[in-house]
Amino acid sequence: MTKKTTRLSGEAHSRTIAKAISWRAIATLTTMIIVFLFTRRIILTLGVGLAEVIAKITFYYLHERIWEKISWGKDKHPLSKLAVKRELEPEDMEIIKDKLKELGYID
Repeated sequence: MTKKTTRLSGEAHSRTIAKAISWRAIATLTTMIIVFLFTRRIILTLGVGLAEVIAKITFYYLHERIWEKISWGKDKHPLSKLAVKRELEPEDMEIIKDKLKELGYID
């Protein structure tokens, strides 16, 4: 089994996929309503909706992944390139927070 590496900034592929699906559900429904209002043809409406959802989820996913690689407009945290082996637990966060206080980085 391979270990999953999580960075302190960035977005997991699964999160990008979930965002794409939720947005597409809303946008596809909107498109289908418009197609139906213009044509009153349910089969055409469903066909356009299916084609649109597949194409646009794919392009949205690619768009998000490309933008994730572009640093312009993003705040860079000094620890953002530090890879961690697992999600941080609440206890870990407290230890890190206490250490940052001790070092004078936070109040």
